[in-house]
Amino acid sequence: MGSRQYSIFMRRILNWKAYICDSRRGFLLRDIDTPTLLPISLYNKCLHHPSISKQDLKLTRNMATSRNISLHCGDRDDPKIVQIGSSEIQGIFSKGLKILHNLFSENNYELRLCGGAVRDLLQSKTPKDLDFATTATPDQMISMFKKEGIRLINETGWGHGTVTCRLEEENFEITTLRIDRVTDGRHATVEFTTDWKTDASRRDLTINALFLTLEGQVIDYFNGIEDLKHQTVRFVGDAAKRIQEDYLRILRFFRFYGRIAQTNTTVDQDLLQIIADNVSGLKNVAGERIQTEVRLIFEGNHIVTIVNLMHRCGLFPFIGLPEHADLKKFAKIYNSARHLNPHYMTYVSALLPSLNDLNTYHQRVKFSNLELNIATFILKNSLQANIDNKLTWYTDLLVYNYRYDRLCAKYFMEFLKYNGDVEAIGYFTDFSVPLFPVKGNVLKEKTGLKGKEIGKAINILFKKWQDSRYTLTQDQLLENVDETTDWNSM
Repeated sequence: MGSRQYSIFMRRILNWKAYICDSRRGFLLRDIDTPTLLPISLYNKCLHHPSISKQDLKLTRNMATSRNISLHCGDRDDPKIVQIGSSEIQGIFSKGLKILHNLFSENNYELRLCGGAVRDLLQSKTPKDLDFATTATPDQMISMFKKEGIRLINETGWGHGTVTCRLEEENFEITTLRIDRVTDGRHATVEFTTDWKTDASRRDLTINALFLTLEGQVIDYFNGIEDLKHQTVRFVGDAAKRIQEDYLRILRFFRFYGRIAQTNTTVDQDLLQIIADNVSGLKNVAGERIQTEVRLIFEGNHIVTIVNLMHRCGLFPFIGLPEHADLKKFAKIYNSARHLNPHYMTYVSALLPSLNDLNTYHQRVKFSNLELNIATFILKNSLQANIDNKLTWYTDLLVYNYRYDRLCAKYFMEFLKYNGDVEAIGYFTDFSVPLFPVKGNVLKEKTGLKGKEIGKAINILFKKWQDSRYTLTQDQLLENVDETTDWNSM
């Protein structure tokens, strides 16, 4: 592009009050209601033209973020750099990290924080996990650590660029900067690079494409700092392309929407359409990966909104949830349980109309025993008819199941949360579950019963014990029992 053509297009952009991006057709639109178009390719040439002034660049980017609409989120060759407070950066400097930082510096390798830790520090939160990126290759890191006698663990990560070392009782996971050369929607064939922007461009969301130097400078190529500030969740570059590189990013988008977005933030309708167009790619994603993201979604915020958006975009059949889920019922149960700190499977159970639906979902994602048992207990017992004496019915339910599984007290409490029953939760929080006093060997010795006959007799005595409201002792229950007892008449 020549200087004259550049000047013409820059004047056209700067004269616009705002513009939106229609990435599917490849145009910037002057405004929602006007037909003036400018090809995105020319827009990007303008922004990257050697004649552009810093003032013009600032003006165009300010316009691109001035409206809460589907605005173009461009990248930058020169990253935005923001210095965070020294107290915040020093707060993460453990003894092990200081050793690691010095080691990489001495060997002329760059080392930066990436991912969630950078987001946390920008939001004045203490990071839970520290992930690092580096210009050093895995072989260079391995050689450097071995030379210093530093322990290496988890060798399985070396092939895709991640080396984990242990220093001062801490594990440090460090990944070489990468380029995704070939992707199939689940996995990528990577090539190592020393270019930070290239690595940032392969990441899913702008708020996840930030780096932090250990001197406290946040490096931002894709306006992630502004997106974080405005609690906006955007894909890096072309959303469809990012999703097609790894379809799990659809669920990651919703997860971060629940973590970052404001309560009533409107999700871009064009982006929702892109998600809907690509949702079938989730069918080839491993169930374990899907379940991890679903759990994190249900442990986040705005769950009712997100579940409705996921259903609207057609995700449910591809992640194992039933299309016929009752979303109104889900919202009602969520709103009654949300203040009771339920397990996330308590929410999920509200989306499963039957045990058959639970089994279908389990076949797709493979629950843990705890997850499966919580949902099974809720679904089995939520189908019960009207309850006349609620606390008595709850007590009988708990005592009966406790005979077979002492862990059922956990499932039982989740069932109460599912019902939003604050009174019952208070009653059973410190409840001591009565234990059936009759021992099978004692009954066998007194009656001579064997096999299934023992089981039948135990059930009869249990019912008698239940009717006494769990007060009869073993001696009282067996008082008139002997080898001549007619169990059929009891």
